[in-house]
Amino acid sequence: MISLFLVVRLYFLLIHPSKIVSGDIENYQYETIAQNKYKVLDTNGMDLTKYNKKYILVLDTKPFMLNNYEETLEDLMALNFIMKSEDAEFNYSDIMKENGKIYYAISEETYEKVNKLKNIKGIYTYTFDEVDAKEAWKTNIFLSNINDDNIIENSLESDLNNYLKDNSYPASKFYLNDKAVYSKGEEVSENNNNIKLTIDSNIEDKIRDILNKSDYEFLKNVGVVLSEASTGKIRAMVQKDESQANVNLGIGQLGYEPGSIFKVITEAIALDKGLISPTDTFVCSGEICMKDGKPYSHGTLSVEDALKVSCNDVFAKVGNKIGYSDMIDYLNNMGLFEPVLNLKGDNRNEASGVKPTLENSMNNIAIGQTIMVTPIQMVGLYNTVINNGIYNKPTIVEAIVDDNNNVIEEFNSKETRIFSETASKLTKETMSKVIWEGSGFEAKVEGVTIGGKTGTSTGSGGTNHGWFAGYFEMNGKYYSLVVIAPNIGEKHPDGRELGGGNTGAPIFRDIVTELLQ
Repeated sequence: MISLFLVVRLYFLLIHPSKIVSGDIENYQYETIAQNKYKVLDTNGMDLTKYNKKYILVLDTKPFMLNNYEETLEDLMALNFIMKSEDAEFNYSDIMKENGKIYYAISEETYEKVNKLKNIKGIYTYTFDEVDAKEAWKTNIFLSNINDDNIIENSLESDLNNYLKDNSYPASKFYLNDKAVYSKGEEVSENNNNIKLTIDSNIEDKIRDILNKSDYEFLKNVGVVLSEASTGKIRAMVQKDESQANVNLGIGQLGYEPGSIFKVITEAIALDKGLISPTDTFVCSGEICMKDGKPYSHGTLSVEDALKVSCNDVFAKVGNKIGYSDMIDYLNNMGLFEPVLNLKGDNRNEASGVKPTLENSMNNIAIGQTIMVTPIQMVGLYNTVINNGIYNKPTIVEAIVDDNNNVIEEFNSKETRIFSETASKLTKETMSKVIWEGSGFEAKVEGVTIGGKTGTSTGSGGTNHGWFAGYFEMNGKYYSLVVIAPNIGEKHPDGRELGGGNTGAPIFRDIVTELLQ
């Protein structure tokens, strides 16, 4: 009976077309086919964004009413049957009573079946690329939704939007032929501007694989920043759980105490000012050094030996030689206490860190306490030491390029001399000894030019953060690598007390090993 009704209905429409059908019909339809009007590319030109593909069926009611018994009944019946799996109430005869365009989100299977129906008037299909934002704090995702509605002035997003605001959304046109059948969509070609990052996606993928190893299951989250020391370009910025607020940028918090990885910077400043040499000796009386929860005296130590065993007493004395004012001046000149990328927006403000006061005392500041930083800030400080004393502000945007990969605007950091080459060289040598002879032994990679420093700092609620920051050489270039494992708890699965030496250091080792294979 239903079939008979549909036949009669089609016959009626064929002999007595409605006023709607006989009216003007647009000769094409225009559909946006992507959520973003620009791409986020890695340094090699690879599109970093992952998409959820949505399948769409459109019924344009004016030409759809032109379907007739002789030509399209079989396909219409097939369409009715296919669409029942998507919408049990679907009935093409009811659609002929509607006006305008009707959109259906359908499955890929239905999409493929509908596309085999070649004769139906007034329908077409397309796919829509929706950004997969489940891992919202991947670099490409938090830079994927820049538009005039969410811009804060003097931010990274506003700088980028100046190049993106005139872009057009990717679209397709569907042309209606003289039989009222739509053609396959023709993509509208617009030469948009796109963001090209300094990120190397191949490196990031390797780091993610390491962070997800079973060896590190006991760590809820880990942040990693890898930077090319000579340029400040960030080649990787990832974390184990990228659905959580970005730890590398300190999103949603003030930052983290760096702990003993800050001692490297204290040494470099004191060397640059000519206040010490690596072989100068100081006496550790156990005033602020602890072991097994009790005061512990290392006795007489050189500066380089003090770094190897991470002696607090000695570096407190070195810090007091520098003085508060000079220490802060050096740190300000390396971009500390300011956002590095200048990322701003709802729930995504990059942390500035916290500048210590004179009342916090140089005893604490010199050993990385009472000061708050982010991993991306620390990679900038370490870059300065590794790059022979020259500071380049870490950057994550390399250029704005068009769809043909022509450079519209290139972004480079300005170089600033902070330390002398001698001070930097001596500090690097001391860092190397930390790995080969000291507390950073779990970061060893044989046959590699490498150096670094462990750090353990106190977080909120009495939990600790495990750090390792260092450098290595790869393909003739030096790289700075900072690892943070926030809120690590108290005990390693093997029973040891947790700290940077058995969290950040082995991750550092595994990353360097993998990248140099």
